[in-house]
Amino acid sequence: MKPISKIISVLTLLTFLFTNVTYAAERSRQLFRNKKVDHKKLSTQKEESLQKRKAVLKGDDKAQDRKKEAKRILQHHLKDLSQINIPSELGRIIEVYDAERDKGQGIRDKAKGVLVVHIQDLHTNAEAQYNEASILETLIKDYGMSLVLSEGAEGEVDTSSVSNFPDAEVREKTARIFVESGELTAEEYLSITKYPDLPIWGIEDKDVYFKNIIQFNKIVKFSPKSQVFISQAKKALENLRPKLYTSELKEIDQKEVQYENEEIETKEYLDYISSYIEYFNIPTDKYKNISLLIEATEQEKTINQAKIGQDSQNLLMNLQAALSGSSSRRTMDLLMAKAELFKGQKISAFSFYSYLRSLAIKHLEEEMLKYPDMDDFVDYLTKVNSLDTTKLFVEMEDLAYEVKLNLAQTQEQKTLVQGLRNIKFLENLFNLKVSNEELDYYLSNRDSHRVSFFKDFLKPTLKKYGIQTTIDYNSELIDMRLEEIEEFYQTVKKRDFSMVDNSIREIKRRNAKVAALIGG
Repeated sequence: MKPISKIISVLTLLTFLFTNVTYAAERSRQLFRNKKVDHKKLSTQKEESLQKRKAVLKGDDKAQDRKKEAKRILQHHLKDLSQINIPSELGRIIEVYDAERDKGQGIRDKAKGVLVVHIQDLHTNAEAQYNEASILETLIKDYGMSLVLSEGAEGEVDTSSVSNFPDAEVREKTARIFVESGELTAEEYLSITKYPDLPIWGIEDKDVYFKNIIQFNKIVKFSPKSQVFISQAKKALENLRPKLYTSELKEIDQKEVQYENEEIETKEYLDYISSYIEYFNIPTDKYKNISLLIEATEQEKTINQAKIGQDSQNLLMNLQAALSGSSSRRTMDLLMAKAELFKGQKISAFSFYSYLRSLAIKHLEEEMLKYPDMDDFVDYLTKVNSLDTTKLFVEMEDLAYEVKLNLAQTQEQKTLVQGLRNIKFLENLFNLKVSNEELDYYLSNRDSHRVSFFKDFLKPTLKKYGIQTTIDYNSELIDMRLEEIEEFYQTVKKRDFSMVDNSIREIKRRNAKVAALIGG
């Protein structure tokens, strides 16, 4: 996806599958799930405080001014992606890339100011599609989105045969039937029910797309046979655990299983594996998100919600006095507009509180010394805002593996640690469930994923410890298929580049400033 990163700003988010979870990931991987900071309560406190101050303002023109200011703020957020807010019950922003801040890449003039929101789609899941439609509507209303770029289609996606039907209730019922059956996407549903003029453009290259589909279907056919070897080798490796592992290796394996089975929270597991960083003097430059999360969770313990609420009210009162002059009227209007946007969940807590703090530092420099809790709170929000959760979980897996290799005392133990990781990867690979980061690990360690690696270790080791098992070491089951799977992922990459190129072309053709790109 490198070309698009050079010319436009990209924001990626996950669509929630269920409204009772924090984001679309395993329950045990929800970060800050029991967060002590109640942003809604703090927002209400701000509103109550601001309502008292509104009494001193004259006329209804103020309300209109604030609406205009709020709209301007939201448009400004197109250039300040970290402050864009998606309702928490719908999705979560997991990654932000701002090309205009990456000075080393360079920006093409025509692409400046373009925002692309990449929504990671869960195909055919009805609840995810409805939440996705709500995210798209938020982008239309709040940020002026004018184009949807859709995976799995080529060229214009025309919904007029249904969206032109005059009875809105019939359109809604019909659309829901097809969403529930997995035959209608979120963007098509939204077009049919509310926004018939919303442009939807398929960004696939059909030749590459169908090549990928053919490869996928081929893998689905041979995967069950390959899984026979994988399951046999996995069982044999697991049978060697009690024979080879030390008590510490068994303990970390147990913690890993508890974490994967959602028996312990992310924080408890992370605290456990990260305790080995200092013990083994492991460099932390590879684990930046782990370090950031540890710092944030420790800082979270010190946050006093009531104190933050009181401090922010006091700051607002003092700022009102400091900004009472006519020359500061616009600044005060801007602050009130941001508060209203924050209450309406249209900008993030980070956006509002960081602005409040910066304003206080500018106009109440000495007074601000009385509010160290506010400084700490904004610093905490900055850390949370900077966290890349996708990379975090990759880092956690890598750290656990590195710790195990450090704990292993013999070559047999090290090879077993490697074998267990590689067989787990193969299981996911043949089910086409690996990420780009995981694929990178495989591409750097191809030989240790071939049948010969497992055969050379398992045959003598199983015999040495008297373990009877049957394993079909036929290399055709894995080695030959690995090349085909690599070709599949190469086509996926080619497909990605094609979709990016087609997206850029359509964005420029329509002169769109905000677009949504929907893909898996």
